Amino acid sequence: MWKDLNTQFNVIKALTIHNLQGQMSGYKYGFAWLILEPLFFLAGFRLMRKFLGGLASPPGMTPLMFYVLGVFPIFMALNGLKSYSIPVARSKLLGFPRVTPFDLVIATNLSTFAIYFVLFWLMVLPISIYENVWPPQDLMQIMLSLIMAWIMGWSLGLVISAAFRPFPPLKQFIGYANFGLRMSSGMFFCITMLPLNVWPYFTWNPLFQITEVVRDAWYEGYVSPIASPTYVVECTLLLLFLGLSVERHVRRFPKI
Repeated sequence: MWKDLNTQFNVIKALTIHNLQGQMSGYKYGFAWLILEPLFFLAGFRLMRKFLGGLASPPGMTPLMFYVLGVFPIFMALNGLKSYSIPVARSKLLGFPRVTPFDLVIATNLSTFAIYFVLFWLMVLPISIYENVWPPQDLMQIMLSLIMAWIMGWSLGLVISAAFRPFPPLKQFIGYANFGLRMSSGMFFCITMLPLNVWPYFTWNPLFQITEVVRDAWYEGYVSPIASPTYVVECTLLLLFLGLSVERHVRRFPKI
């Protein structure tokens, strides 16, 4: 048993390195865009705040870190959501022994997480020092929240893959849902900036909860009235269970 697990671990490690090397070799279009996309969002929010006078960070939070702490957890989750197409793709890598669609899902998301995790800290360190908000109040909670966002994303991708297999046009609806999640999950606002009567609706969104938990964990001057790490963990475990169950069930059927 342990020998089989070690072999599978080595397979995933090799696939992850392969993905990272592939992104580097296609730097102009792949790896570069992976880095530039969140930077474009940060720059856009900053310009909107400067020229339109809106999207100001609330009291207790500095402007640049406010956006960074909102953008990166959501990007980690939504990039994982793209995994919905991997279990049904006809990858040439599946021709190698011991390689399964699930291995490809894990390896793809491990490489993406590694890139965004490193990029997150490369941006956070100079910005937080510049804005005099270093160190964070609870570093461990921030690290765990980023991991939860990552797991939540690819787990939901596995759940969606069951519907994508017989209905490929679902891709269009996922694009709309992706945009909606970006705009409603706290990338450029927090709960205290919203009217009290809409708070109950936003608290159901686990991605919004993650951005609240991360900002609460970083700033001593901000205490989120709705942040619930327990709720985030519960949603992550539920999606992970559903995702793994769906993947296990779907692999029995031949690809269309």
